[in-house]
Amino acid sequence: MEASDLKRLPSRVLIFRDEQQVIAEDVETELAVRARFAPATDLCKTRGDKTHDDAHTDRAELHAGSRVLDRWSSTGT
Repeated sequence: MEASDLKRLPSRVLIFRDEQQVIAEDVETELAVRARFAPATDLCKTRGDKTHDDAHTDRAELHAGSRVLDRWSSTGT
């Protein structure tokens, strides 16, 4: 992800559980984007560890406008 990808585009961090959006957070600066995306992936990992349920999938995405700049995903069975 480049800093130029985030300029003048509305940026958003999204968290999904089983393909349903559960959290959406708008962010305004590159620093805020990077600061929010890492905890979003940690939340997904922690939620999976606590439930010990591989049947669920968790995903975090970083959007700038309509583009997905980064994505983290667990894989359910």
